[in-house]
Order: sequence, then C-alpha cells, then structure tokens
Amino acid sequence: MFSKKIIFSSVFSEYIEKPIPALQYLPEGYKSLPKRNSIDAPNEATVKACIPFLDALKTGYIITFPIDVCFVVENIIQDGNLVRNISMKTNKNVPLEFYDVFRLDSHPDKQIPNSLKDKNRTIDTTLKILNPWHIKTPPGYSCMFTNPFNRNLPFKIIDGVVDTDVFPLNINFPFFWTNDVSVKETHIPKGSPMALVIPFKREDWKMETSNVTPHNVFSLFKLGTYIKDSYKKQFWKKKQYK
Repeated sequence: MFSKKIIFSSVFSEYIEKPIPALQYLPEGYKSLPKRNSIDAPNEATVKACIPFLDALKTGYIITFPIDVCFVVENIIQDGNLVRNISMKTNKNVPLEFYDVFRLDSHPDKQIPNSLKDKNRTIDTTLKILNPWHIKTPPGYSCMFTNPFNRNLPFKIIDGVVDTDVFPLNINFPFFWTNDVSVKETHIPKGSPMALVIPFKREDWKMETSNVTPHNVFSLFKLGTYIKDSYKKQFWKKKQYK
C-alpha cells in the first residue's frame, strides 16, 4: 500500500511527454545483458547480477524531454578568440503559443567557480533546461535532482535538493555540456531521460564511527564470497516507485 504521493503537474500536460518511474526506463544495454559473461567464464558475473546497480536504475522518477530537441554546438569568434556555446532546436509538435517555453535558458557563469564545475564539461558555458513540470511532495519531504543514475547522457545536471513540499515554482535544471564538441548536433527524442527526481523525508542525522572485530570482518567476507546472491537473499529490501 502506498502512503506517499508525489504529484507532477503542468499546464502543458496534454501536449507533452509525462514523467515516469525510473523502472520504466531501464537502458536497453542493461535489459539485454546476461547475468554471466560467457560460456567460457560461467562464474564471472556481469553488473546484471548486482542488486545495488539495479536499485539505482529503479530509484525515483525520470522527467523526460517533453518534445524532440536537438542540441547544436555553436562556434563563435569573440575578440579574436573561439568561444563555444550550445543552442537548442525543437520540432514544433506543441501548440505555437507554448513553443517558447521549451527551450534553453542561460545561467550566470559567475555563480559557479571553475573548481565546482564538472571536470568533464566540453563547453565552459553553464546552461539551464526549462522544466515544464511543477513537483509537489507531502509535508516534510524534499526532492533530490540529478542525472538519471547509471546512464550515459551528453550533459551533466548540477545536483540540487529542493523542499518541494513548500516551493511554489517549477524547478529548472542548470547543466554542463559533456558531449564531444566535434559532434555538432545531438538529437534527443521526446521521452528520453532528462533529470532524475528522488523524493526523501527530511530528517536530522548524527554520525558515529566504531570498530569492527576481525572475526566479524572474516564472517562478512565469507558471506559475500561463498553464498550466491547473499545480499539479495538476506539483506535487500524491495523499494517501489510507481
């Protein structure tokens, strides 16, 4: 029985792709992967046998690209120097009066020092994807926003946490472009993953550290080495996002 509900609402909901539970967007490469590498190495497991990897793929909700988009690398000469930027083209498959909403916006670069920018960025400009969805969680619950886990995307969203039980506005997604700049146009079809939303309860925590006896360490080592699927069988708890 589900006691908590996250609500995605938009005035454009009749025209655009809707957010989905992350479980409904497992990568094709994962779904087609066998649990064992080959006949020659039948005991060598792939990541398909790793429950924590799968749990990460299934966690939260994915806000998808609402319409087909094309990211375009632009080379501009400014004061004799080459400056690269990203623009976005869209197919006009929504009513024209909504067209301007589905676009990129700028984000002030001075807000983020270079030491905090993603080191894999291929363009220095910080941009922002406009998000057409408002997100509402129950009292006491916030949301974490990040890239969909364990997926290769051509951009990296700047991670953030918002108290979505009280915040009244849509949450947009600043990001860094990480794709190869020699690829001039990157087409992304509607329904592709854009951002991951993970609701969580706000609680206060205090950290402690402690020692583990050598006997306990040895027991845990044996457990992981000799018992197949020991984590799944003995420790794993099912999580659901619907």
